[in-house]
Amino acid sequence: MPPLSNAFPNVSILGAFRVAILALLVVACLKVLQPFLGALTWAAIIAISAWPLYSRLKLRLRGRHKLAALLIVLALSAALAIPIGLMALTLADTLPHLANLAHDLTSFRLPDAPAWLVNLPVVGDSLQKLWQSTQADLPGFFEKVRPAINQAALWLLSGGANLGLSLLEIVLAIAVAGLLLINGDKLWDLVERIVVKLGGETASDLPEVIARTIRSVTTGVVGTALAQTILCVIGLLIAGVPGALVLGFLCFIVAVAQMPTLVVWLPAAAWVFYTGHTGLGVFLLIWGFLLINTIDNILKPLLISQGAQMPLSVIFLGVIGGLIAWGVIGLFIGPTLLAVGLTMLRHWLQREDNEELACEGEQG
Repeated sequence: MPPLSNAFPNVSILGAFRVAILALLVVACLKVLQPFLGALTWAAIIAISAWPLYSRLKLRLRGRHKLAALLIVLALSAALAIPIGLMALTLADTLPHLANLAHDLTSFRLPDAPAWLVNLPVVGDSLQKLWQSTQADLPGFFEKVRPAINQAALWLLSGGANLGLSLLEIVLAIAVAGLLLINGDKLWDLVERIVVKLGGETASDLPEVIARTIRSVTTGVVGTALAQTILCVIGLLIAGVPGALVLGFLCFIVAVAQMPTLVVWLPAAAWVFYTGHTGLGVFLLIWGFLLINTIDNILKPLLISQGAQMPLSVIFLGVIGGLIAWGVIGLFIGPTLLAVGLTMLRHWLQREDNEELACEGEQG
C-alpha cells in the first residue's frame, strides 16, 4: 500500500482536473446559449410573473395545462401586437401631415410674444428680447438649433432601434415562457434542489424570495406604466391632441421599456404650440414634467417594495442600480439580487443568534 503522502497529490490533481473539466463545460454551455440569454431571462421573468394566473386558469380548465399556457401566450402576444399595429397605422396616416408641416415651416413667421410671457417676473424682459431676436431672424435661429435637433434625432433613432430589438427578444421570450409554464412544476422542483445543494436547508426559501421579488417588479413596472399612460391620455385629451389613445399605447410601451415618456407628450406639446393654442401647450408641458415624469420615481419603488416585502430603500437601490448596470432587464435583476443578499444575511444572523442561545443554554 503506497503512503498517504504519495496518494494525496494524485487525488488533488484528479480533483483539480475534474473542476477544470466542469468549468470548461459550463463556459462552453454559456457560450452556446449566449445569443439566447436575454430571451431566456425574459422568458423566466414572464413565466414567474404569469404563474399565479396560469395556475388559476389551469384549475378552471380542469388540469389542461397546455391549453392554459397557450391562452396566456396568445394573450401576451395580442397585448404586444395590437398597440404596435395601431401605432403603425397611425404613423402611416401621420406621414403626409408631417410632410405638410415641414413645408409650412419654410414659410412660417413667428407671431408677437404673448402678453403673459412679457409680464413674467424676473425673466419676462429677457424672454421678450429672445423672442424678438428669433422673430427677426427665424432661419438663423433654426441654424443655431440644428445641431441639437440632429443629436435629438440620432438619440431617438438609437432608442427606436434598441426598442425594436427588445420587442423581437420579447416575442421569442413569450414563446419560450409558454414552454416554461407547461414544465413549471418540474423546473421549480429542480431549482429548489439546486439551491438546497448549494446553500443548504437555510436557503430553501430563496426561490420563493426570487419569485416574489420578480412578480413585485413586474407589478411595479406595469402598474407605473399604466399610471403614466392614464395621465398622458388625460393631458392629451385636455390639450385637444388628436389620436390621444394611440399615443397612450405608445406611452405605455415607452414606459415599460424604461424610456422617457417625454418622447410622446413633448412632440404633442410642440404640435399644440404650433396650432396657436399657447395656453394648452404650457399646460401640457407642466402636466408632463410635474405629473407624468415624476410619478415614475415615486410609484414604482413603492409598488415593488410592498409586494417584495423588502425595505423601500433596498428596492429603490436595486431598481436604480440594476437599470444603470443592465438596462431594462436590470429592473428585475437588481432588486432580486439585493433581496436574495438581504435574505441570506438575515438567515446568517439568525443562525448566529441561535448558536449563541444554544451555547448559553449549555453553559447554564
